[in-house]
Amino acid sequence: MSVKAPNIQNGLALQSSIAMIMTLVSFSMLFATLFLGYVAYRFTADVWPPMGMQRASLLIPTISTFTILLSSLSYFALEKSVFNKDWKKAKAYFYLTLTLGSCFMGFQFLLWRDLKLTGIFVDSTVFGSIIYAFTWIHAAHVVAGMLALLFLIPAIHQTIDEEKGMIRTKSVGQFWHFLGIVWFLIFFGIFVF
Repeated sequence: MSVKAPNIQNGLALQSSIAMIMTLVSFSMLFATLFLGYVAYRFTADVWPPMGMQRASLLIPTISTFTILLSSLSYFALEKSVFNKDWKKAKAYFYLTLTLGSCFMGFQFLLWRDLKLTGIFVDSTVFGSIIYAFTWIHAAHVVAGMLALLFLIPAIHQTIDEEKGMIRTKSVGQFWHFLGIVWFLIFFGIFVF
C-alpha cells in the first residue's frame, strides 16, 4: 500500500491565501480606524467643510476613481488571461494595469497640488490632516501594490511553475482590488459627502 505525498502546491496556495487574508484584515483595520476618526469629526462639526475651508475640487478625485476602476478591470482581464494561459494577453493586461496604477499615482500628486492651491494643507486644520492622511496612506499602499505587481513578471513570462504563477496572480489581485474598494470609500466619504 503506497502513501501519496501531500500536494505541496495546495499547501502553498493555502499559505498564500491565509497570508493575504491576514494582510487585508490588518489594512482594513487601519482604514477602519481612519474612517471612524473621520466620522466622529465630520458629524460633530457644526459646518462642513469646517469654517474657512473650501471643499476640494472633485475633478481630480473623480479621474482617479475612473483610473483605479479601469486598473481593477484590467487586472480582472489579466487574471482571466493567466488562468486561460493566454500569455500574450496576460502581458498586455499586466502592463496596462501597471500603467494605470502609475497614472493613479500621478493623479494623487495633482490632487495634493490642487489641495495646496485651494488652501488645504496637512498642518492647517484637522480637515486638512484627514484628507492628507487618507490619501497618503492609500498612496503608500498603491505603491506597495505596484511593487507586488512586479512579482507577477515571472508568472506572465512563464519562468516559474504555472500553478505558482496562478497563486501569485490571485493573491496580488486580491490586494489590488482591495485598494480599489478603499479608494471608492475615500472618494465618496471624503470628497463627495
